Amino acid sequence: MSLDSLEIAVIGGVIRLIQGLLSAAPTLLAGLFVAATLRYYIGAQGTRRLFGGDSLRSLPQSWLIGMLLPVCSIGVLPILMEMRRVGVKAGAISAFALSAPLFNPLSLLYGLTLSRPMVVIMFALGSLIVVTLVGLIWDRRTASPSTDLGASTDGEADQSLQGLIGVRRLFAVLLYITRSLAGSVGALAIIGVLGLFLLGTLLAHGELQTRVERDDWKAPATMMLVAIPAYATPMLAMSQLGMMFQHANSPGAAFVLLVLGTGMNLATIVWLARNFGGRSVMIWLGCVLTIVLSIAYAINRPLIPVGVEPAGHTHAFDIYTNPLHQSEQISSALLRTRIVDDTDPGEQLAGGFLGLLFLLGAVFRALAIDERWSLSRTSVADVRPGGLDRIVPPQVVGGVMIAGLIAISVVMCYGYYPAPNELLKEISVARAECLTAANSGQIEHATYWLEIWDDLSRRLEVGTFLRKGEVRKYQRMQGYLIRKKLELLEHELEHDPFEPEQTKRVVRDILATNQRWVTAFRN
Repeated sequence: MSLDSLEIAVIGGVIRLIQGLLSAAPTLLAGLFVAATLRYYIGAQGTRRLFGGDSLRSLPQSWLIGMLLPVCSIGVLPILMEMRRVGVKAGAISAFALSAPLFNPLSLLYGLTLSRPMVVIMFALGSLIVVTLVGLIWDRRTASPSTDLGASTDGEADQSLQGLIGVRRLFAVLLYITRSLAGSVGALAIIGVLGLFLLGTLLAHGELQTRVERDDWKAPATMMLVAIPAYATPMLAMSQLGMMFQHANSPGAAFVLLVLGTGMNLATIVWLARNFGGRSVMIWLGCVLTIVLSIAYAINRPLIPVGVEPAGHTHAFDIYTNPLHQSEQISSALLRTRIVDDTDPGEQLAGGFLGLLFLLGAVFRALAIDERWSLSRTSVADVRPGGLDRIVPPQVVGGVMIAGLIAISVVMCYGYYPAPNELLKEISVARAECLTAANSGQIEHATYWLEIWDDLSRRLEVGTFLRKGEVRKYQRMQGYLIRKKLELLEHELEHDPFEPEQTKRVVRDILATNQRWVTAFRN
């Protein structure tokens, strides 16, 4: 490897690492908030009851709770730490660790537009089978965890936290979140996205485009090797699944990507090994890989989409390869495009806020301000009538917080998937930008807006379903046709050398299809 190739490999890996951190920022904030709520409001006993305690329902109950919370495989880590602290069963911890990152209300609705609804439902049931079998096996192999809050019992720990009330407890929550970010949670987050750095460094741009074809029996195993170090948010995984079914790739590889790429990362394995021992985690990982691969090969042929011809390649996994071509010249403008322009503004905002919390946590750690500092300066006797503090059972406040987080997720569904008329206005802007750039030969600009247009087309179907209760077959067909035409345009834009006349013909075909598609949803 030449020096130039090595430079591109390393810089590409760094870009993937930064993109991963920005992608994880929103769900990491949600995970820290949930963990703080469990610690300071619901308490040890309430947390164990929430995850099923020692009953047989602990595994499916942990799976269900994980499906409702908007976290990723990095955002779930602080919750796992709190579950471990209060003594939740190892099997329930495993079930929650694998299921929480897979689905949430936003990604589940998005997934229903990307492939057949039955496929998404079967994938969800498949994940339940995985977490249940792995949890049962691991419970037999692993001793129950004990608390780590000093030498006190759970009851004593909960009683000591009762002195934190109202504003003081909110300050303790802030302490916990910021100190965790500047401590173990922050370190694990970096380990979690380190796999993206390794993949981006080792895999050249576009190297995975032909590795997961449906007729390749090695596709699920190949995807396993990529998915273990990879980090993917639920929304990203759903979009990748949709592209795989659209291009008639291997359904088994899609299932492997969902469970392993989204459900876990390197930080998950490191944290489990640190808390349960290397031998125990090797048993856990072996069970996960065996069960996931078995299910993947079992569903690989039955779930092949009917009537969809293989495209021969897919761009679904370019996110795991080096973002830079070997021929590209490294510049600040190029790096800005790959980092800033290729990430969501909401992720950038969450990343900036996360950075501020990290700095605040570093200050708290330097000044030795922690939970014990808060407890030494507060008491229930400090509550004054008419003040901001009220003595409310912590379980009530914690339950409201968790229910509120779930309710916010539902509300966000309506915000992320607006009414059809609003989305059609956004689509008109994306359409004009994309087609104008394509006609004038501005390939990068056209490709950028093409991806936005494709995403908006899927959100249009979800927004229609949320408000009308159905998406008519004709609407689905028109959506499928417009996305196929957009795929043809993408191929034309990738053609080297660029062919203006052929591109303009494709643009005219898109405009004709677009009119029928827009009319179907407008009426």
